[in-house]
Amino acid sequence: MRYTDSHLDTVSLDAVCRTNSVSERTLRRRFRAATDMTWRQYLLQSRLLAAMTLMDRGGSTVHGVARAVGFESPSAFSRAFREYTGQTPTQFRRNRRGDATGIDSG
Repeated sequence: MRYTDSHLDTVSLDAVCRTNSVSERTLRRRFRAATDMTWRQYLLQSRLLAAMTLMDRGGSTVHGVARAVGFESPSAFSRAFREYTGQTPTQFRRNRRGDATGIDSG
């Protein structure tokens, strides 16, 4: 989990397995047993939580945040973000800022 969280923008299952000196099958089994979620579910959740933190801080565009947490496609990021939060990234940022104008600067 620490390795995944430290490398959100570039992490792969293969790299996690190498870092922990375990096979993919062993990692999948142990991860599920320890967390009650798959590694992929954990990765997605970690990326989205990190994105929420970055957007809350401001200073980056939505596209920049998406890339910083490992999404190569802005549309995939927006879709996953909306499924996780019920809001688009732009709506989330606007609501966190209390911006009533409806204009997103990034």
